[in-house]
Amino acid sequence: MEEVSNKTLDFFCSENEPPLSRVILESLDTTGILLFAILTLMTVTANLVFVEEVFYIYCKITPSKRSIFVWINAAAPVISTTSCVGMWIPRSTMFTDFTAAVFFAIVIHKFLLMMIKECGGQKLFLKRFEKQQFKISTGPCCCFCLCLPGININRRTLFLLKLGTFQLAFFRPVLMFLSVVLWTNGNYSLSDLSPTGAAIWINCFVGVLTIIALWPIGIMFQRVRVLLNCKKIIPKFALYQFVLVLSQLQATIINILAMQGVIPCAPPLSSSARGAYMNQQLLIMEMFLITLISRVVYRKKYDELELPLDSEQEMKSNRQSTMLSMGAIVLEKEAPAV
Repeated sequence: MEEVSNKTLDFFCSENEPPLSRVILESLDTTGILLFAILTLMTVTANLVFVEEVFYIYCKITPSKRSIFVWINAAAPVISTTSCVGMWIPRSTMFTDFTAAVFFAIVIHKFLLMMIKECGGQKLFLKRFEKQQFKISTGPCCCFCLCLPGININRRTLFLLKLGTFQLAFFRPVLMFLSVVLWTNGNYSLSDLSPTGAAIWINCFVGVLTIIALWPIGIMFQRVRVLLNCKKIIPKFALYQFVLVLSQLQATIINILAMQGVIPCAPPLSSSARGAYMNQQLLIMEMFLITLISRVVYRKKYDELELPLDSEQEMKSNRQSTMLSMGAIVLEKEAPAV
């Protein structure tokens, strides 16, 4: 009997493919069923909170900011939903992880655009900071290079910052599509980190692109955090950082621990499958909390920014000229006919 159980254990632990969802559900005890139910309820609740937040955004936020706010607020519910699907259907993990990764790559670009929009848009941003510089000695690329000079704020540098985040939103879906194609042909496996495997090269390339995309976010945040303090930019940036670390770094650490055997095999789950299983359950709980906190942060009312001095003078002159023209029209109407 013991020999049969050892053979079963060896079979599941040596299996690279995650088990079917039917096998997972049959192996659940009462505690496991309760855990699945609670995590699924958390995911549904997070999505309902997000839907309610979308209604609020479309009713209260100006049209120019609506889509950006919706994208950023959707990051946590989308990651929670993909994790829940991966928890119920373990063999879909690769597709759900790729979907979440591609979505968050777009969110990184949207977060940079949000900071510019909160400053009044590109024109007002350039007018406000035209005599200032960007500090480029910031993370994650150059946080230790304090001797780097600042760069002037103009259309060209602002375009380069946007390009830095946009490249990840463009190249990551392409690389994810390539990974899926190689996976269907048996050439891509997350557990194969040998130099001859495709996984290590694609993941390293994605890592470099991600670091390059995070650099403009850090540069922009250092420039606008004091100005946008009234718009709660610091808690918004903190939430964005939490989603980044939990969705990217946490999964990488757990995957490495699983491949090193630190996370043991537990039939019907192999070490790698169990690591992905644990990461999905943690993400559901973490993204649920972030969704609730985001609802508070993004609904909080804040004061509008004061316009730059040139813009204020321009508005005053326009208002005065409008009042003078209206006064002239009234006088013409009241003047007696000759």
